[in-house]
Amino acid sequence: MIELPEALTIARQMSQELKGRRIESGLRGNAPHKFAFYNRPAEEYAAILKGKTMGEATDYGGGILAAVEPDYVLVLGGGGERILFHPDEKTLPKKHQLWLHFEDGAYLTVTVQGWGYAQLRHRSEIADLPPAPAKRVSPLSEAFSLAYFQGLCGELEAQDARSVKFFVISKPGVWGVGNGYLQDILFRAKLHPRRRAIDLAAAERQALYEAVKETLKQAVELGGRESERDLYNRPGGYRRLLDSKKLGQPCPNCGTPIEKMQYLGGSSYFCPRCQV
Repeated sequence: MIELPEALTIARQMSQELKGRRIESGLRGNAPHKFAFYNRPAEEYAAILKGKTMGEATDYGGGILAAVEPDYVLVLGGGGERILFHPDEKTLPKKHQLWLHFEDGAYLTVTVQGWGYAQLRHRSEIADLPPAPAKRVSPLSEAFSLAYFQGLCGELEAQDARSVKFFVISKPGVWGVGNGYLQDILFRAKLHPRRRAIDLAAAERQALYEAVKETLKQAVELGGRESERDLYNRPGGYRRLLDSKKLGQPCPNCGTPIEKMQYLGGSSYFCPRCQV
C-alpha cells in the first residue's frame, strides 16, 4: 500500500521524468476493477488527456497529485497501486487502470492492486478531495510540530476508547500513515497497539511523536519500503523492523518472540515485553 514516503518518492520522480512530456493519448484502463475509483466516463478521459502536457507532481498524504496542464490534475495512489514509467512498450502490463502514451513513445501506467484512485479532476475540484481536513498537515512538514501533535492528543475526551493504533492511522490520524509504517512507529515508541491513547503520559506522547518523525524520515531517505515499488519498478530501501517476516523472531531489543494479532482490520506485529 502506498503511504506518504512512497507517494513522495514517486511524485518527485514523476516531476523529474514526466514534466513537459506531451500526451498523445490516454485511456482510463483496459481492465475492469471493482475498487479502482474513477470520476468520469472513459471517453472523457480520452478526450481531456489528448494533447495535454504533464506538469509537477506532489504528494498528498498517501496519494499523488500530478498536474495535467493547463487545467487538470491526475489523482493517484491512496491504496495499493503500481505507478510505472515505461520508456517504450516492451514492459507495458497486460492489465492497467490508467494508461498514458506520450508523443516521444514513452508511457505511464497505473495498475490498481487492492484499491486505489485513478481520477482526472479539474483544478477547481481539488479542494473537495478527501480525506484531508483543512487542519491536517503532513508529518514531514515543519507545521507538524510537537505542539501540533499535542493538539491532536488534546482532542481526546476523558473516557475516549480510541486505541493508539486507531489514533495514528484513523482518527484524528497522522496524514499519509497507514498500517505499513504503524508497526515500526509503535515499536520505536514502545507502545502496544491496543493501548488507549487517552492514557498516554506526556513523555509517551512525545515518544510517539518522535517515532513518527524518525520512521518517516528514514523511509523517505531510503525511497519507501522494500515491499513497494517506485516509478521505475525498483523496490524501496526501507526494511521494516516489524512485519510478517518477523513473526516469532526475537525482538531486536529484548529477544522476546514477536507476536501478531488481528486488530482494526489488519495485522499488528509487536513485542509483548517492550510494547506496553
